[in-house]
Amino acid sequence: MNPRMKAYTPHPALQDVVANITIYEADFAKSPELSNMYRFVPAYQRYIMFYIKDPIKVLRVYSNDFQTKSVSLTVGPLERSVMLDLGRHHLALGVAFKPGGLFRLLNIPMTEMQEQDFDTSMLLGNEIKEINEQLQENTDDWDLMVRIVQTYLLKKLSRLKPLLPVDLVMTNLVANAGNMTIEKLAADACVSVRQFERKVVERTGMSPKRYARLIRFCKAYHLKELHPEATWTRIAHMSGYYDQMHFIRDFKEFAGITPSILDETSLENTIRLHRMMNQ
Repeated sequence: MNPRMKAYTPHPALQDVVANITIYEADFAKSPELSNMYRFVPAYQRYIMFYIKDPIKVLRVYSNDFQTKSVSLTVGPLERSVMLDLGRHHLALGVAFKPGGLFRLLNIPMTEMQEQDFDTSMLLGNEIKEINEQLQENTDDWDLMVRIVQTYLLKKLSRLKPLLPVDLVMTNLVANAGNMTIEKLAADACVSVRQFERKVVERTGMSPKRYARLIRFCKAYHLKELHPEATWTRIAHMSGYYDQMHFIRDFKEFAGITPSILDETSLENTIRLHRMMNQ
């Protein structure tokens, strides 16, 4: 079985909080040409993940050992890459939240979740364990798996913190690949720059300028995954970098390695995995 991936547009009532719901599957025992080791670089999105087959193991830069994670994981703001051991049979459902979306659901400042991940049942209760059981019983019906998760999220709409103009303009920042000024964003949100910065830190775990850098870096990284034949210079230009040194600085800071090293080693299996998933 080749790796598969399918992205779902969320229910209309969820679309101001959830960006997408995606299911990934890779049976590495049946695809020996692929490595189950995956470098996960920091992402501007916040995730709740459900691991339906094998649990993942995570190696962080400050640790010497992989740690096995829970079957449902809520991932806080990351600014450093981590290595993932995806197991032998990887089947995962991920809920990617729009900027501020996870904060609105949990009512926890994202600064309190910095560089951490949590068993989702600790944050949202034992219902999460029931969701995991239902997902494990319906692994052959991906549409049903998504409905199970969306039904749960729809029940939580009443507990969401209100959508603010700050949330909307941060979504615009994503749409513009991080290439908007903080002054423009604050003006669009009808608040002062200081108020805007405070709200963004609460909702994303980082300042708006740093968040914009992360968005731009993520675009560059994923463009390279999708277009491995493109040069890093071309990728940097396509992502809105007009200074090669700024691109290299962001890459070192967020990925922990230089683009040239990634091109030669870690990206190879990622590219092959993405190619096969998108066939």
